Amino acid sequence: MGYNLRRAHGVQKRRFETTFGPLGIRPVTLSVLGTIYENPGITQAALGKRLSIKRANMVPVMAELEERGFITRRPSKSDRRAHVVTLTAPGTKFTVKVLDLHRRLEEDLSRTLGPRERDQLLKLLKKIRRLDPEPDLSD
Repeated sequence: MGYNLRRAHGVQKRRFETTFGPLGIRPVTLSVLGTIYENPGITQAALGKRLSIKRANMVPVMAELEERGFITRRPSKSDRRAHVVTLTAPGTKFTVKVLDLHRRLEEDLSRTLGPRERDQLLKLLKKIRRLDPEPDLSD
């Protein structure tokens, strides 16, 4: 089972890389851009918490997106320690484009499976995600 799960992940990872690699997008950057797009005015801390990204790992992702001109960060008016992250106009345009590509990639996978199998796969994957990552296999 684990072998097939790993192989399926490899196929989907390659499909993602083929689609988004030329645009310089990794899964984490897609998730960050999509979350900012869907949550205008989100703080960097809230963004990291929502995506389960540690603070130390958020810094280079934010720096990359800022360097590419996709986001701006500014101190929050209500809490000077917090930074509000906003998409720039080019960042919004780019995000809409990559979210559409992602939707089409997901639809392609869904067409292969069909609605019933798609729903079943999602249900099983969510169940696997709830497993203890450090199982006790002692006798």
